[in-house]
Amino acid sequence: MMTAGKRIFALALAAVLSLTAGVALHAEPYGPVAAPVTLKPLAAASFDAGRKHVLSYFVGGGGACRLTVIVFDAPTLEEATPATATTRFIVPISSGSSANLDTAVAKTLRFACSDDAGALTVTSSERVAPRAAY
Repeated sequence: MMTAGKRIFALALAAVLSLTAGVALHAEPYGPVAAPVTLKPLAAASFDAGRKHVLSYFVGGGGACRLTVIVFDAPTLEEATPATATTRFIVPISSGSSANLDTAVAKTLRFACSDDAGALTVTSSERVAPRAAY
């Protein structure tokens, strides 16, 4: 049985996905770095980050991109609909600037707002630990 909060989240997620052309970014632990993806307002980008799944979209205007990121537990073979704590945060990014999101699987997602706040480019890169000085 779904609680009211889960129903609201599922409906909101379905609405976002149905209104947009979904663009998949895969941040697999040992996979290749994903090519940059440019999003238009309300277009969603999603990716797997270890045991978490991330969905992001933005709304442009007023000289900034208002990025929304939703993080939740990824389904597994053992549990198709996991009991999950969902986290949503909103990050305003000034036009011509960027924000980074580091994942637990050594990936960094860079969200760059265009100069006119009409597009958001998402790039994925691997984080490499610095070498120890001997």
